[in-house]
Amino acid sequence: METWRFVAAVMTSLTMGLIGVALATNLRGVTEWHVRRSMATAGVLRRVPPWRRLPDARYDKRLARFVLLERVIGVVFAAAGVMFLIVLGYGILSGEPIRPSR
Repeated sequence: METWRFVAAVMTSLTMGLIGVALATNLRGVTEWHVRRSMATAGVLRRVPPWRRLPDARYDKRLARFVLLERVIGVVFAAAGVMFLIVLGYGILSGEPIRPSR
């Protein structure tokens, strides 16, 4: 097995897992901070046609919904990171190299 592929696989799986855990657990407010920044950026880009009203949802409600959505996405990222580590461990134990895609 080529060393750089092994290192890249480990780093990718650990990065995905750590980002997923940070988002899922709202570690030190990272999820809420990211949602606030995303809403501030998207608020400028959001265009509402003249025949539609703006939604009546308050900022706090929208923030809570997006935080919940991002925490669910964090769980998915954490699960994907763990699955990558399991597949990498199985590949090492079985002796099969990581095959390049062609």
